[in-house]
Formats: sequence, C-alpha cells, structure tokens
Amino acid sequence: ISLSYVLKKGAWDKKEQSLKRRCPDHGFVLNLTNKYRQRALEVYQQMIQRDMPNEINIIRQKVTGNGNNMSLEPTLFKLFDRVIERKKALSSQNNTASTIQKYTSCKRHLVSFIKKFYCSDDMRFSHLDLQFIEDFEVYLKTDGKCCHNTAMKTIGTFKTIYKTASAHGYTDKDPFQQYKIRMEEVIRCYLSEKEIQNLLEMELPGNKLFKVRDLFLFSCFTGLAYTDLKNLSVGHIQFENGKYWIRTRRQKTKVKTNVPLLDIPLRIINRHCPGFESMNAGDKIFKVMSNQKMNAYLKDLAKLCGISKVITFHIARHTFATTVTLNNGVPIESVSSMLGHKRISTTQHYAKLLDKKLEDDMNQLNARLKFA
Repeated sequence: ISLSYVLKKGAWDKKEQSLKRRCPDHGFVLNLTNKYRQRALEVYQQMIQRDMPNEINIIRQKVTGNGNNMSLEPTLFKLFDRVIERKKALSSQNNTASTIQKYTSCKRHLVSFIKKFYCSDDMRFSHLDLQFIEDFEVYLKTDGKCCHNTAMKTIGTFKTIYKTASAHGYTDKDPFQQYKIRMEEVIRCYLSEKEIQNLLEMELPGNKLFKVRDLFLFSCFTGLAYTDLKNLSVGHIQFENGKYWIRTRRQKTKVKTNVPLLDIPLRIINRHCPGFESMNAGDKIFKVMSNQKMNAYLKDLAKLCGISKVITFHIARHTFATTVTLNNGVPIESVSSMLGHKRISTTQHYAKLLDKKLEDDMNQLNARLKFA
C-alpha cells in the first residue's frame, strides 16, 4: 500500500522495512505505517467474523478505500445519504416528504454539531459514544434552538440511522443502550363549544377567511389532518345506508379511517364542491392553500372571533377528539378508529385533557354551591 510519501534516495532501511532512524520524518512515517497495519488487521478480523472472503486484494481495497466496495465501515453521513436516497426512491411507500425532511434536518444538525465540536466533516460509527449523544442533545437545545421534544425526536432519528449501521454490521457498539429518549407530555389545545359556535356564526370579510374557516371547521367535525384534507378526493366520500362516509387512509400512518359525515361538514362539501357525486373519483374535494398560509389566516380568524388561543390547523383535529366526540359521550375506541390511531393509548391523551376540564368544571361548581 502506498503511503504517498516521497523518500530521498538511501533513506529507506530495507532490512527493517522502515525509514532510517536518522531521517527527520522517521516518527511520522512509523505512525503512518502502524496505522495502516492496524487498520488491515481490523479489516482482516472483521472479515473472518462475518465469514467473508479474505483475499489480500479485497483487504487492500477496504483499507485504502479503493474499488467497488469502498469501505467496510461507511461514515455517518454516507449512511445518512444512502438512507435518504432510499426513502426518496420509495416515496410512494409510506416515505412522505415530511419523513424525508425529518432525516435531512437531523443530518443538518449533526453536520453543524460535528463541525463545531469535532472540527471534522464526518464521523465513523466506531467514534460515536454515549458522550457524543449527550453533547448532541445539549447542542440541539442551545445552538440548535430546539425544544425538548423536538430534540428527542431528532435524536430518535439519529438512533434509527445508528441501528441501521448496526444491522449491516458496520459497528458492534450501541451507545443508545445507556441513553433514554424521554418525551415531555404536551398539553394539547382545543376549542370549546362556545368558540366553535363563534366561528360558525361570525360574518367574515373576504373569501379567503371564509374558506379557511370552512376548512378548519370541516376538520373540527371530521378529525382529518391537514395532509388528509388536502388529499381528500371524491372517491373517499361514499354513500351507504342513507349516510355519507369518509373512507380513506391516513397519510402519516396508512391506517384506515372511517368517519360518518355530520350535517356541518356535509354542508361545507356541498358549498365548496357542489355536485361532487357526479365528479370523477380522483377529483379533489377542496382546493387547499399551504399549511403556513392557512395558519396565518387562522390567527386573524381567532382575533375576529375573540378567541385568545393560538390556533393552528392541527388544533381542529384535537377539537374533534375532545369537544366534538369524547365530550359528547362517543366511546374512546370509536374516536381512536376515526382518528386513524395505531394505538388507543394515543387517543387516551385526549381523555386526560377532558379529566382536567372536568376538574375545572367541578371547581367552578364548588364555588357556586352555597350549602353549609
């Protein structure tokens, strides 16, 4: 293996197979040759453990990084790129743009972190340890400006990449065994019946505010997330036994969701997509603006309706789960099915919110009671 080191004539000791000791670069070249020897031994041992052919030319390719199989142990970002490209290639099979963005964002944070704290452009998995993960968490919460749960989700994505490396035999360490990803419970905001009524009755200036209000209310009474609403087509609306149903799959989880249409969402469909029954199955029910624009208009709507809460489109889904269904006695199993949750424990978070509401209501009742 060439070390790409230029020797002066007579500087090499053929007997010792090393640079002569009087040469100024003796120590440097000795360390360099030892490094390559050590790497060759590591490759040799790994190939034996994995029952791989250990011909000398294959070992040479793996040590130097030449040949078709560039490296026995890909670097962190090479594997990241490989995973992202694979997800892009399989984008039609539950690898949405948001999933790809999640991996891209995690990689971007890791690139900045490694550059700042390790002065390097990449890392090998053998160099990653528990301290690296803990320092990365601190970086995400400080320089990365991530809240706790966002930092935990980013580390969870990093852990997935590490598990991929382990599954392919690129590393036999698992520093995540000693690291616990812990999420903080988020109090989900939702609208009350009075706030929904305010939205329904408010006279609105301009067509855009009117449309955003209708789409938001449609989600309040169906539980559809923004992406599912955007993708809702005529074929998803089915008429069975005198009742219209939404029958689709959630974009996020691919879980089936079946929601009977109440009067309000059905009126909204007829208002924005009249005569939808005679349209093609693939035609979209609504023309939906971007989520960012929708959320900007929702802030204006909240002010006009006297709602002090910070409203985003996703709050409509929380409102369906709490105010519209659970608060009116719909069993949690039915709510979970309509929301398209994989686990009922996800739906139970909304039930906890109602427990808090019950407590508040009882406190108000206690203040009004005048019994001795």
